[in-house]
Amino acid sequence: MASQPRTGTAPTSSRSLSDVERSTARYLLAVSTASASGSDRITTGELTERLNVTPASVTEMVSKLADRGLLDHEKYTGVRLTDEGRALASEAGWRFCVVSTFFDSVVEAPIDDESAFDIGVTLPADGVFRLHDLVSPACLGRCPGSRDGGRCVA
Repeated sequence: MASQPRTGTAPTSSRSLSDVERSTARYLLAVSTASASGSDRITTGELTERLNVTPASVTEMVSKLADRGLLDHEKYTGVRLTDEGRALASEAGWRFCVVSTFFDSVVEAPIDDESAFDIGVTLPADGVFRLHDLVSPACLGRCPGSRDGGRCVA
């Protein structure tokens, strides 16, 4: 069976979303969506609330992500994404958007955000591109963290 050429525009980074764990993608996307409201940095307290995890878990993960060069963390000031972290968060958001749109417009069965996120980060890139081909014109505008006027990036 011949493979189809990829179409669409997945955000790019030196690392792929498949190179990071689900929890890493979850934190990066949370920082991205929180900072989309205009704040340069978000507090670890905001992450605790958004992700419904303990403050100790946020502190530990923020430290790990900062060590890996995905977050810039300043104590008492908050965190912000590095360029690489932003690219991975953008890819996670794009995958989430494609999966959500696919379930809503093709399957005609809306999917909850957590399941859409899990499927999006679990699917191989080719699988997401194939879903994208099926939903290309039908965007729900659910791309989190979109900084281009809320336009869907799927």
